Amino acid sequence: MADMKTIGFAIVAIILVIIAAIGFYEYSITNSKYLSISSQYQSLDSQYMSLQGNYTNLNKTYSQLASEYKTLEGMYQTVLMYAQNNYTLYKQAESNYTYYKMLYEQMLQQLSKLNVSGYRPGAALATVMQFYDGIAIESPSDVLPFLANNFTAYIMGQPFAGTYNLTSFNETWLSDFFGTYETVYFYTTALPTVTQINGNTFNVTDVVQYFVAPTSDPVYLQVFNASNTIVVQFIHGIPEITELVWKGNEVSPSAVIAGYPSQHSLEANQVLEEFLSQINALGAEFPASVISQNFAPNAQLILMGQLPPVFKVGTYNGINNIEKVFSTWDTYFIFALTYVQNLLPNGTAVPPTVKVNLSPSNATAEVIANDTVFFGFVNQGEPNFPMIYDIHVDIMAYFVYNTSIASWQIVKEIWNATEVNALSDTVYYNLNQPIMKVTGEDTVTVNATSDQGYVLQVGNVMVIVKPHTYAELANGTMLPVYNFSLITFSLEAVYPPAAQYNLTPLYAFAFAVNNQITPTISLVTIVNGKVEAQPAITIVWAPDTWTSWTWFGGTFNGTAYIGGSYKFADHWLYGNGVMINVQFFKPVIWVFESSATPVGQPPKPVEVSVGSAYGLTPVNVYSYEINGTQGGVAYAGDMIVVIQPNTKIVTPSGNLTEFNFSVVFYNPSNAGTAPNGQVPILAFAYAINGNVTFSYSAVNSITGTANPFITIILTPSQNVTMWTWGAKGYIFEDPIIVGNGVVINLTFFKPVPWILTAPEITSSSSMMTSSTTTSTTSTSTSSSPYWG
Repeated sequence: MADMKTIGFAIVAIILVIIAAIGFYEYSITNSKYLSISSQYQSLDSQYMSLQGNYTNLNKTYSQLASEYKTLEGMYQTVLMYAQNNYTLYKQAESNYTYYKMLYEQMLQQLSKLNVSGYRPGAALATVMQFYDGIAIESPSDVLPFLANNFTAYIMGQPFAGTYNLTSFNETWLSDFFGTYETVYFYTTALPTVTQINGNTFNVTDVVQYFVAPTSDPVYLQVFNASNTIVVQFIHGIPEITELVWKGNEVSPSAVIAGYPSQHSLEANQVLEEFLSQINALGAEFPASVISQNFAPNAQLILMGQLPPVFKVGTYNGINNIEKVFSTWDTYFIFALTYVQNLLPNGTAVPPTVKVNLSPSNATAEVIANDTVFFGFVNQGEPNFPMIYDIHVDIMAYFVYNTSIASWQIVKEIWNATEVNALSDTVYYNLNQPIMKVTGEDTVTVNATSDQGYVLQVGNVMVIVKPHTYAELANGTMLPVYNFSLITFSLEAVYPPAAQYNLTPLYAFAFAVNNQITPTISLVTIVNGKVEAQPAITIVWAPDTWTSWTWFGGTFNGTAYIGGSYKFADHWLYGNGVMINVQFFKPVIWVFESSATPVGQPPKPVEVSVGSAYGLTPVNVYSYEINGTQGGVAYAGDMIVVIQPNTKIVTPSGNLTEFNFSVVFYNPSNAGTAPNGQVPILAFAYAINGNVTFSYSAVNSITGTANPFITIILTPSQNVTMWTWGAKGYIFEDPIIVGNGVVINLTFFKPVPWILTAPEITSSSSMMTSSTTTSTTSTSTSSSPYWG
């Protein structure tokens, strides 16, 4: 049994082994299939991924192609539009073609009517015209190609007559033509005529005109008028000239061009232009090199007759010497006027005469201006200034055409000069004789024995005659009573003083004693028994660019001062818009001159502190720096104060020559009631360095006497009085000179207060009382000196 069990177990084991083997085998097979299928899967997966990438790329490409398609579609639409437009243009061009074809056919029909056949007549004519053009170009290479080897030329008349073959025509006729003329123009006067002789030969006939300018003398413009017959033969199909028959003559440009001036008149104008250019340069005071620019290097200038003394008559050879003459002209005259004419025997004035001689080798010309007039104003600093010369010159100028510079040149010029009185030409205009005509006058009768002073005014000039002013005559006679005049003048033929190039004369004024203007009379006074000069005081409202020069030496007839000359410059003191002179004591003339720059310097304004003085309250102040040695003018509103030269201020602590000078204005109401029932209308004082005090005095540094401040007040002046003011109020009355609207004091030499008073005006007095004042009215309270 056990064996059966064993055998059964073995059989079972074998069966299991077999089953296991079979299972293992099937497993192997299945696993192998699995692995194969897995590998295929991986391969397929890889292909899928690749296909997916290709798809993505293809999709991207598709998108790009789609975009490009859109662009192409747009371009297609544009091209389609252009195609449609081009089709329209094509149809239009097709229509135009049909039209122009019709015109062409009409032209052919017209050509068929001409009595010629083919192109040869035109070719023959073209050959002739190119031949003419080659001559104008002046080049053998532009002429010879149109000439046949058997060419013959028959030249009759102008230019260079003769018979020539091809060689001699080139070497002689063309060579002479090209060598003689530098500028050539041509044209035919009518359309040439072309006649066919046979199938290959044509005659061309025409009239041709050549304008030529000779090389040796380009101004000599010539015109050759030629009637020509030219034979043109077609040789081997090429048109060539075999014969030329030239019948030429010379004519003037004006003969062939209607209205064209003759060559002589053209050159006459050129010559006259150069001559007038020289005369203009003399009048304009151009540099000598400009005046003489049209003279030949070896030219002659011949001066004859009467000329200003700085010019020497004689012959000047060569451009350098000629330039020296014109340089003297430019220096001697500051200004010149000129005109050019010919005077006929009957006195008729005509333009300068020009004669021109033209030839191919030598062109000459002559200009005659027998009455060339120069008004020359002598320059300052030159002899005879301020003389004005009126010079009439008979000029003959000889010209030659210089081909090397293509211009006319003066080879000789002759001046025959005569000096005349300027009045003979200007008639009503005085240019030489100084004349000053009276334009204004104010006259007073001076009584030197009285205590009066006098005020005169004409225009912007005011003059003050001091009390006790006598007129001393040349013989020593002292006139206590005389007529004194202030006179203004206009100017004729009065020019700036010598070497004073920056001055311009304006007008003049003068003093006159008994209607005499002469330096032999003096204004004087008597001091301690001695006769001393007593200048009048001159005030002029003018800018600081004005000055004056003293003038005498002429004569005065009551309406005009004739002749005379400048003697010396005058010295003025300047303020703001005013100039003062304290030196004029002779009845002479002074000429006002204007400068482009200031002549004098007004004092410099400064700030000075001032206070109350003797009970007066200040309301305004004008202060200036003053150099007492030089003097100065303080302009303070309607008041002018002159600090005379050589003034020093004497003070308890020392003397001052440089100081601050102030004009102080006070409130007039502080002055209370004035004497004589008047009322104060102006209260003022002078201050030295801010000090208003009786302890300071203005003294003349040379004589040691009082040197008063000259006071001019523009104010209502009817019945006014002036008072010195101090601690006790009104101290005493001051002497004043009263004019029309002006009050003057010549005695103030201390910096103290003064009060100007006037009658109080009531309605009744203004209705019942009337009075007048003139520019000669004056008042004074005493003949004794005043220090107030």
